[in-house]
Amino acid sequence: MRREPGAMLPGWPAMLATVVGVAALAALFTFVPWLHAHGLYLRDAVRTDGQWWRVVTAMWVHLDWRHYLADVAAAAGLLLLAGRVTRVREMLAVLVISGLVVQVALLRIPSIGWYGGLSGAVHGLALWAGLRLLQAPGLSRVIGVITCLMVLGKVWVEQSWLAPLVFDPSWGFGVVRAAHAAGAAAGLACWVLQEWWRTRRGSAAGR
Repeated sequence: MRREPGAMLPGWPAMLATVVGVAALAALFTFVPWLHAHGLYLRDAVRTDGQWWRVVTAMWVHLDWRHYLADVAAAAGLLLLAGRVTRVREMLAVLVISGLVVQVALLRIPSIGWYGGLSGAVHGLALWAGLRLLQAPGLSRVIGVITCLMVLGKVWVEQSWLAPLVFDPSWGFGVVRAAHAAGAAAGLACWVLQEWWRTRRGSAAGR
């Protein structure tokens, strides 16, 4: 299992605190009406009224309790899974970066007027975690292969480049598939940049 010199993998207290923190923040923006109204991504509000903070907060806003539970459960599971091979701050950085990339990408799609949820960021975390697990030996590598195949397969099947927004009657609202693809791309980019930085540091240390 690869790790930085002197780096410590997260213990259970840190991991549980991280999961609780993610769940609590999402709960605030989902169930507190004022935060929900001012945190949701609204394209016109961002582009016309300059309410840029919605790009940052939209990932924490969910449309109902089912949406909240699904996204938080997925994020918690991935955080616990990635905790086998990496540190808390790395996982949180990838989750937040992926969420921001999703919102910036959605600004380029006029047909998507509003958005909320962790699903795009979760796709980024999932692909990044899968790639990190691939670099570890034993069972972690197997889990990494399965995780990567699941994320890439899902993005391919959804084909968001053809239909970025699809109404799902089981949820009762449109699923923004473009957010899933953008999140996965962000997760991949995070992994590539991280590997480049490690290689660069290793080369510098070996001189």
